[in-house]
Amino acid sequence: MIKSNNDPNYIFEEYKGYIIASHKNNVAERHVDNFILVYKKEEFPDYGFCIGLDDSKSSGRRIMVPNNLEDAKSYIDWLGEQRLKSDVKKTEIPKQRKGPKL
Repeated sequence: MIKSNNDPNYIFEEYKGYIIASHKNNVAERHVDNFILVYKKEEFPDYGFCIGLDDSKSSGRRIMVPNNLEDAKSYIDWLGEQRLKSDVKKTEIPKQRKGPKL
């Protein structure tokens, strides 16, 4: 896998606090052979998400679906939206405090 951001086989791009590593042989349009990894900056290069990899089945082979760089950016945008929704829910629900029994 990728060991550093100097890997000559990948093109690196930062987007909204994430690092997108796109294989140099990828094509611009959606293609099943495109290989793109998305990392949180602080987790690079240890933990990444492979765009277009469907491993949701309980058995059998993993499936790659056509993807491109725009899909990686859409995934990052979606993560940001989910984080905002989560933060809003946390602030909307006041915690009830238990007081002393009288």
